[in-house]
Amino acid sequence: MDNKTSHILLKGGTLLIHDEHDRVIPRKLDLLIQDDRIVRIDHDIQPPTETKTIDCVGSLVSPGFIDTHRHLWQSQQKGLHCDQILLDYYHSGNLASSHYEPDDVFCGVLSSCMEAIDAGTTTVVDHAHVNYSSQHNKEAIRGQIASGIRSIFCYCVHPRVSTWQPELKLDHELHFDAEMDDFRRLAKEQPFGPNGRTRLGFAMDTMFVPPKVLKDAFNIAREHGVHMITSHVTRVSMMDNMPSALAVLNDNGLLGPDVLLSHGNNITREELGWIATSNAHLSSTPLSELQMGHGYPICLEADFLPFSSIGTDSNSICTSFIPAQARTALQTTRARQMAENIRNGTWDGTIGPRAEDAFNLATVLGARAIGLGDEIGSLAVGKKADIVIFQGQTPTMIPASECDPIAAIILHSSVRDVQTVIVDGVIRKENGTLCQISIPADIKENDEISASERESLGWKGVAKLLRDSRSKLEEVRSTICDEDAARNGLIRSFLGAMAHASSAE
Repeated sequence: MDNKTSHILLKGGTLLIHDEHDRVIPRKLDLLIQDDRIVRIDHDIQPPTETKTIDCVGSLVSPGFIDTHRHLWQSQQKGLHCDQILLDYYHSGNLASSHYEPDDVFCGVLSSCMEAIDAGTTTVVDHAHVNYSSQHNKEAIRGQIASGIRSIFCYCVHPRVSTWQPELKLDHELHFDAEMDDFRRLAKEQPFGPNGRTRLGFAMDTMFVPPKVLKDAFNIAREHGVHMITSHVTRVSMMDNMPSALAVLNDNGLLGPDVLLSHGNNITREELGWIATSNAHLSSTPLSELQMGHGYPICLEADFLPFSSIGTDSNSICTSFIPAQARTALQTTRARQMAENIRNGTWDGTIGPRAEDAFNLATVLGARAIGLGDEIGSLAVGKKADIVIFQGQTPTMIPASECDPIAAIILHSSVRDVQTVIVDGVIRKENGTLCQISIPADIKENDEISASERESLGWKGVAKLLRDSRSKLEEVRSTICDEDAARNGLIRSFLGAMAHASSAE
């Protein structure tokens, strides 16, 4: 059965509705969707002709979650990084994109997007360091379109591996002109997919990049109408001699409301002032940051919360379930506050951030961070129909779902409780199961064609593609990669790249 219908009525659920102060007001109401929009929220809505009605009695109806920092292509690498810090992940995870053929990119991105939808995520920002060819980029976008998720594909100019043997070496030249030519071609075709569901963004880090190249890249991206620009802001011990990425962006006049900065765990109050003045935003990825040596997540600290959002980083490192990321940020922030009180011999009688703050990171604050606050992030008439329905009667959820729905989602829920997911008015998960997807032949296709009219896949088919790709990539990796040589080569390449960048300024 096709999962697209012109009207969908969500009947009898508890809707999590934000007021004008971002407070969540649970209300037992019906919600009517027409095409891709919420058109009515009221008591006892009578279904129009040919309406699909979903019984939501006992369920929680939430805005879809927004993942503001993700490297979507990395699905094949799950299980490789569980005991790694950033230094090891950089060569075994980040730079492993050099092993991927375009079909591997498609498979990794598609799988990652479907995993996100399964977990209630309806929008994702893809920091996509896969631009080894124009076909790599197109296959990444095609995977996003096929999945049905709402996305921002942030075309990334990044360091590439020149050799893996006998030791890993980075190419110190960015091939900037060729990469930006490819970007310009994509910019002419944006947005992508039905209703422009996939937008074009841009990604570039300050590390090893001369200021002139950085400014040229940001200017070209903005001139060609990118939706947003994202950049890592990561100060860790392995890069303690690098200048502050935020200082580089600020000193070169590159910050602005279209900029989203990832991580930022150790930024200073002065740097936070630059973010506030420029109306830029932050994305925290708590689980990866705690593992990889970034430091504690900052998104729920009081001064940082208004500018913050939340993401996964990589599904190869940790879960894609955004409530799990939010609860990790919530409890670590509370623990830090309590520990500071103990050290100082003080106590203010509060717990710190609220569960509602954590929920807002994943919804209204996430939407604002990526410039889509008027379209998504809350349940309101006129907004896009990006919705997740939680089954409230499972052993994990009841009676929390009836007592405090936000507590139920942030502190008790699991992916199992995500019953139905709707993106852009299309049901993508129903009765706990991912729906069949249809595969566009090209990124220029922009209509919602039913699965019966073109190549289609269910999750089992996608899982087979993923296993086959993983096996192929593991064989490549095993023949050319030595962990110690890669780590040592990476350190030497970083030192050489720093010297090269300094001489180019």
